[in-house]
Amino acid sequence: MPLRLLAFGIMTASSQGERRLALDKEVVPSEPLLCKELTLASHPLAIDVYVFSAEDYNVKTGLLYGYRLVGMSWRRQPVPLPDVVYDRSFYKTAIDRRSNAIALSHMQLRKNYKLLNNKLPSKLHVYDVLCEDIDLLPHLPPTSHYSSFDQLLGLMNQYPAGAILKPAAGMQGRGIVHLTYETLSGEIVGSGRMRNNEPFTVLFKNREPFAKWLARFMGNSSFLVQPYLSLSNTFNQPFDIRTLLQKDEHGRWQVTGSVARLGQRGTLTSNLHGGGTAQAAGSLLSAYFGKLHAERLLRKIHIISGRTAKRLEQNLGRFGELAFDFGVDQSGEIWLLEVNAKPGRESFRLIDDSEAQKLSIIRPLQYARFLSNRSEPTIISNLSVFQPAPVIELDNISQIR
Repeated sequence: MPLRLLAFGIMTASSQGERRLALDKEVVPSEPLLCKELTLASHPLAIDVYVFSAEDYNVKTGLLYGYRLVGMSWRRQPVPLPDVVYDRSFYKTAIDRRSNAIALSHMQLRKNYKLLNNKLPSKLHVYDVLCEDIDLLPHLPPTSHYSSFDQLLGLMNQYPAGAILKPAAGMQGRGIVHLTYETLSGEIVGSGRMRNNEPFTVLFKNREPFAKWLARFMGNSSFLVQPYLSLSNTFNQPFDIRTLLQKDEHGRWQVTGSVARLGQRGTLTSNLHGGGTAQAAGSLLSAYFGKLHAERLLRKIHIISGRTAKRLEQNLGRFGELAFDFGVDQSGEIWLLEVNAKPGRESFRLIDDSEAQKLSIIRPLQYARFLSNRSEPTIISNLSVFQPAPVIELDNISQIR
């Protein structure tokens, strides 16, 4: 029996840089490679992929225009309202966010589409949700909202290696700073990345100039405070492990792949946008911990990822894909640093992991087909599908050493 054609709309923020030359001329959507690969992979699944933004939807008439790949060019055409929306909106302004929300709510009144992925709330909200799981708690760096200058100084004194100050809504390591306080000299040293991702180092002889600099640096943005964790190799290069989990055609979580990201020597972050490089996770961990220990670490990272996905779904609704960033300190302790609901795929390409790259594209389409076949899709968080064997149950994180 032939599959029913499924409308799969990739939603972007209207200000992300689509070059709209004319109604019938070529455009370049944001994330053009991802959109192209999703389109090419969609044909065997009878899925109609197109790209749209809030401004492409007419609230009064209910008509939607989208950008389809025709040959090798993107063309603006009338499209059906989506059965599944894949939200890839990276908002630059609150207006963008509100426009998208309004468009989606009006579209929902006309067609009961499914969101491929739910939205994550603030980092602090995510932290609070995960802290309620006693098995995840040992892997979460203590995190609090920045409330006052005196609070920050107290935490800098409390944490032997200093404190990390980072934007509550930051991305790609931008605006993060490591602060240390020398009790005897009274000097304060800060190093990190500006909002434009440029590295910096500052030194203050006393509190007053530091307080003025901090006020300018933070502006009106909300920040979080954490202890500084030594997550660098013996060459003083920061590194982390990015693990991508996605649901498959049966609605079950699968590990799509893991990648190590290695930052520049002496810097604070390992993000690729900040000059980092990508390596196979197993190879990098093996170089520091030995092959057997590295395998156990990576296996535990996968288990923690799965349990985190389960916890988030229980509290925040259904997700189709989530990426997790982990730090591993020199003693082998694993720290969950970040959860991302709009993950990229470029790192798989950089390490020539063609299998993970292929799966990262096909799984959202397979899961979209799964959603379309269910009137009320259930949340399935069974990790028994994870590889490699033997299977380790989700609740047995402590057994992985």
